[in-house]
Amino acid sequence: MPLTGNWTLAALSALALAALIATVLLWNRIRSWLRWPARAGLIVVCQLTAVAVVAALVNDAGQFYGTWGELFGGSAGVSLTHLSAAAEDKHVAEVLRKQKRVGKSLVVPVDIPEAGAARAQPALVYLPAVYFAPSYSNARFPVVELLEGFPSTPRSWTIALNLQAILDGEISSHRSVPFVAVIPVQNYLPGVHDGECINAVKGPQVETTLTTNVQRVIERDFRVDRGRSGWAVMGYSTGGFCALNIAFRHPSWYSAAVSLSGNVHPYVDHTTGDLFGNSTAVQHSNDPVWRASHLPGPPISILLAASHGDPEAWLSAVTLASDVHAPTRASTLLLPGGAHNARTWRAMEPVAFDWLSGLLAAPLGLPVLAEGRGPVPYHGHLPFHPTPIKPPPLVRASRHLVKAVRPTFQ
Repeated sequence: MPLTGNWTLAALSALALAALIATVLLWNRIRSWLRWPARAGLIVVCQLTAVAVVAALVNDAGQFYGTWGELFGGSAGVSLTHLSAAAEDKHVAEVLRKQKRVGKSLVVPVDIPEAGAARAQPALVYLPAVYFAPSYSNARFPVVELLEGFPSTPRSWTIALNLQAILDGEISSHRSVPFVAVIPVQNYLPGVHDGECINAVKGPQVETTLTTNVQRVIERDFRVDRGRSGWAVMGYSTGGFCALNIAFRHPSWYSAAVSLSGNVHPYVDHTTGDLFGNSTAVQHSNDPVWRASHLPGPPISILLAASHGDPEAWLSAVTLASDVHAPTRASTLLLPGGAHNARTWRAMEPVAFDWLSGLLAAPLGLPVLAEGRGPVPYHGHLPFHPTPIKPPPLVRASRHLVKAVRPTFQ
């Protein structure tokens, strides 16, 4: 049974109500020596079912875990054996043939091979309505790779962030060019383990999965642009850091990156462990602020979006915008309201897609605004001078992990 949706909430609510009714009916009916152990057990069951309902409501809002397998450390729906290229081509073609709807966009599943492992991870691909139009049969579409926060799944984009409806609206109103959007699984490591989209030293190669392997599959199976000018990466929260880090490290593959309330230093805490092999150089190479301050600027454009109700993300955006230099171009979208949550990111989404349209191809309509604001090229004039954010200390040994303070919703 999935962990999200009305049926799951209804089932858990019914279970909690049944536990309460059973407690009331049985409270005085057990008269033997089992009375007190039984009453204690009934109270525990009531508490557990109530907590389960609250946890399900929070999970449904944040789309952290989609299945029981994901909750207990697996990835439900993951193909344990990767299809051959020919078999996967046939699989994707069959999905498109069965699900194609004239005049409507479509979200289809694909498998992305996991770097360094003989298995694949499930991804979602958004195809705009015009992808199926005869007049576009030979067209190649720009691609936006979308990365979620931690912990979460690709469904956070399609459910909590309403990606399909938002992109449909921007494209149909000609504020955005038609995009193909690919949403890979970035949180596929066992347990509650945050890989930060990094190739860990002597560990999982998440960065390669999200870059090389994603591009190979999408360029092979879909009609998309094959050059850096047609590829961008965008993420929210931890995914925002991932988007920035990937673009800074792979400017030959991506021309633009968008961070929605993302941090600008890699986290180092109990969920990440030691990703860098005790190497300061490796940690610096995965730190966008350090790269912007110490290395030549890559020829990319970045949009740093944050809200005043999310101080860490606001300071992150201002700090990185202050450090980048040509040929890197930075724009900011700083909202006076909002917080670190899906409601704020839904407001930022259409602005971000319209901004990307102006870089990857020219839109026809006027761009939409969020709280009356749009992206502003950074020229050193911001609402206040930021206090620089210190990068997390380097982990020296697994028993001495440094716990960073994370936003409450990622």
